[in-house]
Amino acid sequence: MSKQMAAELKTNDRVSTPFLVNQKSLIPFKKKPGSYMSLVLADSSGSIVGRVWDKAEQLDAEFKVGDVIMVKGRVDEYQGALQLIVEQARVCADGEFERKDFLPEGKRDGAELLADLRRFVDMVQNKYLRPLLDHFFSDPSFVEDFAQAPGAKALHHSHLGGLLEHTVSVVKILLAVLECHPELDRDLLVSGALLHDIGKLKELAVDTGIDYTDTGRLVGHIVHTDRMVNAAIADIPDFPEELDDRLCHILLSHHGQKEYGAPIVPMTAEACALHYADNLDAHVQYFGQVIERGAASGDRWSEYQRLFDRYIYLGGADSPDEE
Repeated sequence: MSKQMAAELKTNDRVSTPFLVNQKSLIPFKKKPGSYMSLVLADSSGSIVGRVWDKAEQLDAEFKVGDVIMVKGRVDEYQGALQLIVEQARVCADGEFERKDFLPEGKRDGAELLADLRRFVDMVQNKYLRPLLDHFFSDPSFVEDFAQAPGAKALHHSHLGGLLEHTVSVVKILLAVLECHPELDRDLLVSGALLHDIGKLKELAVDTGIDYTDTGRLVGHIVHTDRMVNAAIADIPDFPEELDDRLCHILLSHHGQKEYGAPIVPMTAEACALHYADNLDAHVQYFGQVIERGAASGDRWSEYQRLFDRYIYLGGADSPDEE
């Protein structure tokens, strides 16, 4: 039996299908003793709020956040939103679910993205930067991991293949910038773009969902990127110290501001360009994710987006490009 996906559920549907537990809490009833359970149940298509009204305290001990559980119940509507009334739930046994049902994948062709990546590496002719790129992108194991990795846990490019997709897009943006500003060091800029997020391979882990590793939380991808790049540079004879500093400055400053995790702010033209290209791609892709998720609701505006301190326009039946 195929999985019932969260995005396809409708009012009055009977449900018997696995879901990933993203959130779970017990909430006291207001007018009677005891508590009910509030859940956020998810799969690769989206999520739905779950409610356990009966024997919630007993069921609370049966599973935890991060488990995939077999849920039986029904869908109803409350204040205009769907919710799943959970009648039974248990942790899934091996073989009762497929991992792909809980991990969103990108829509762009992976082979084409890898071809773009190889082409960008081939653009770099600097006799020190090219061996540095080849250290990573000529390693089949590294490339396989890089091509499958997500770009983030929950924000932009938070899907399998998201890291590759984001990296290719950032390079393409910077190639357009170079058309306007040919005075920029192309080899340095392209190298920085290709390497700027490789530390996410250590920051994020993928199972039935995307989450931070311990070292990802303790150290973060920016520092891991710097460590990985400098370890590779150490094996390249006579790598110039100034070039090392300029490249690592680009990598360390690409978040732009210290309050956003950058150890240092951009202080070269190339670092400035990479920061804004990274932000441009990340923000536009995030807007697209919000619009895509909200399309089925029929609403013209998204829920409030705390990341950007605003609502995002979703469009609607009266949009100018629709007849």
